[in-house]
Amino acid sequence: MKSKTLITGSQGFIGKILVNKLRNTNKLLLIDKKNNLSKQKNFYKINLLDSASLDKLFKNNRITNIIHLASEIFDDDKNVYNYNTTTSKNLILIAKKYKVKNFIFTSTFSIYEKNYSKSISESEPPTAENLYGKSKFNVEKIIKRSGLKNFTILRVPIVVGKSRSHRIGILFEMIRNNFPLILIGDGKNRIQFIPVDDLITIIQKCLKIKGKNIFNVGVKKSYTFRENLSYVINNSKSKSKILSINKFIGDFMINALIFFKLVDLNFYHKALLTKNIVLNTSKIENKLKFKSTKTSRDILFENYNYYIKNINKIKKIKSGSDKNPNLKIFNLFKFFFR
Repeated sequence: MKSKTLITGSQGFIGKILVNKLRNTNKLLLIDKKNNLSKQKNFYKINLLDSASLDKLFKNNRITNIIHLASEIFDDDKNVYNYNTTTSKNLILIAKKYKVKNFIFTSTFSIYEKNYSKSISESEPPTAENLYGKSKFNVEKIIKRSGLKNFTILRVPIVVGKSRSHRIGILFEMIRNNFPLILIGDGKNRIQFIPVDDLITIIQKCLKIKGKNIFNVGVKKSYTFRENLSYVINNSKSKSKILSINKFIGDFMINALIFFKLVDLNFYHKALLTKNIVLNTSKIENKLKFKSTKTSRDILFENYNYYIKNINKIKKIKSGSDKNPNLKIFNLFKFFFR
């Protein structure tokens, strides 16, 4: 008999892919506060703030597993902390009430925000100043105090899929049009990625384990920011050049672009452009016998190729993390470099 698995955030980028992977092996119940534009079966439009609707759903369905993907992200800093904390707490309390056997929560590497000289283990204390990272770590604490017998917390870095081009699409446009890429400093910092297919495989494996687990996830090797961009430029035969500018000047420029909303970034994203934030994944490799086969530069080049081949389709997408990027900054570059 198939186990009944509830997925929150089923209309999101990760959610839609996860649903397609699990629907043949699990009986799925899907919830999201957005409309069911993907025509998913067994879908319920429920805002996780609505604990009464949640309770009714659990009362009428014997749910075995919860995969909690739903959350607000950086785009709504005023609301993100309270929303993520309150909605997750509602779900955790109901999971405990109805004795759900397994709870999987996607946390984030955004709980870390300083510059790290080595890869970060699961025991490293959080350093987040951004509200998104703080909200996710607060939910981690609520889960650990909840009394749930079986849970897995996955600390997830930047999730990259072939169709996910929202913010990274800005870089792809620069490379496609042979414009220079300006790095703040020398570009030797490393930032962690994970292919969405790897994350889906890990979630599937976590449905089969017991106990209280916290895992870092990510690619097997993270190249420097400069190396990642050089790889895409060289293999795409772009004429783009990589330029470096002084950190003080670079900070001022990025702050101005963010302030005037000329680029789809915020101040945490700016930190990712200059700092080393790479997760140590040895724990999950040992326990789940899973190791990513791709590197950061591999998946970025895959994304670039998809973006180029599907650019007309991407331009028609109006919402979500696979929509066309805000290209105001690109238009500025056209003015100065053409």
